[in-house]
Amino acid sequence: MRKMTLGERIRQLRKRRKLTQRQLAEMVHIDFTYLSKIENDRLDYTPSIKTLQQLAKALEADELELLELA
Repeated sequence: MRKMTLGERIRQLRKRRKLTQRQLAEMVHIDFTYLSKIENDRLDYTPSIKTLQQLAKALEADELELLELA
């Protein structure tokens, strides 16, 4: 079984909480286009630890899991 990417996991968690990309981006204080790039695995670099921590908190997710996927 293929391992889920960071973007796929964030999208899954966001949809589970019934949030739009704009809503989640506002909660984490990032641009929704940046969130879209993260979710679609289109970033040329890994999001900062701070961003990953904020996403984990907003999504009530395991911070370590997101850091590991990154």
